[in-house]
Amino acid sequence: MAYCKKQSEIEDKTYRLPTEAEWEYACRAGTQTAWSFGNDEKELGDYAWSRENASNAGERYAHQVGLKKSNAFGLYDMHGNVFEWCQGWFDSDQRFRVLRGGSWYLDAYFLRVAYRYDVPSNVRYLHLGFRCVAEIPE
Repeated sequence: MAYCKKQSEIEDKTYRLPTEAEWEYACRAGTQTAWSFGNDEKELGDYAWSRENASNAGERYAHQVGLKKSNAFGLYDMHGNVFEWCQGWFDSDQRFRVLRGGSWYLDAYFLRVAYRYDVPSNVRYLHLGFRCVAEIPE
C-alpha cells in the first residue's frame, strides 16, 4: 500500500491494491472455469509457476513476469508465481488480508481462480507480491 501511495504521488494519479472482486474479474478474463484457461490442470504449466515446474525443479523463487502465457485479457501470472495482496480483509475481525492467485511453491488446487488465502498484513515472504490498479478518472 505504501508503494501505491508513493506511485500515486509521483504520477499524480491514484494507484491502489485491487479489491477481491476486481482481482477475480481480471483473473477470470470472462471465464467461469477453475483457471482462466479452462478446467484442464495439465495446461497449468503453460500459464503458471507452481510447485510442479518451479519449486520441485529447484527454482524456489518468483519468476520474471510474462514468461508464461497470458489470460484472455492479456494479463500475465494471474495464477502462480506469487500470491497477490488484495485490498480487503479475509474476515470481519480485520486481522488478515486476502491473498489471491497462488504461488510457485503450491500445487494446482491453490492456484485456482476462486482460491482465497489469508496472512497478517505485516508479514513478508518470498512468495508474496502485489499488482496495482490505476484508477481512471471519470
